Amino acid sequence: MGDDAVAGRILQQLYPEVGSSDPVAYVSELGDSVQALVYSRLFWPKLVEIEGAVFVALWGDDEEYISARLRTPAASSNWAPMSWPQAVDSFNKFEVAHIFRQNRGSEEVVEDANRELASILVQVWKARLATSYPERKFSVRFVDGDETMDSRVEVTQDHPPLATPKGWSDELRAIVPEVSP
Repeated sequence: MGDDAVAGRILQQLYPEVGSSDPVAYVSELGDSVQALVYSRLFWPKLVEIEGAVFVALWGDDEEYISARLRTPAASSNWAPMSWPQAVDSFNKFEVAHIFRQNRGSEEVVEDANRELASILVQVWKARLATSYPERKFSVRFVDGDETMDSRVEVTQDHPPLATPKGWSDELRAIVPEVSP
């Protein structure tokens, strides 16, 4: 899980007073049980299932938010159509730099830390999904930043294929209630 040498270098650079290159040494020196409790949800995230699709929940009140968004038609008719799997995948992309509201260290250190954290999240999220949904297959991968998004962790369901819910409109990017004649 991750590269201990990379994590050790980053931590030693920011906290030389700990005096160790072993990342485990920093847990008791810098952390506490409240911090561990907060971060436990990052490393073993809550999963919510909506219309048969699984979503990684990192933000709080995710189920209500995602459910509402999936039932709200697109605000602009200029937006490209989006299939159900594309819509689901759009909620399961996590830009590592935007998971936190604060940074510690230089831009280079933060970028290295984000990449190392992403490699750890990929592994533990794979385990979380496999444990919770053993009958399904997911891809969890790190994607380098590009012109559309910063570097990120992406989760997609590979098997079985996602079943499009009744009422889904690619053009409106939403589940819309059927109108009776």
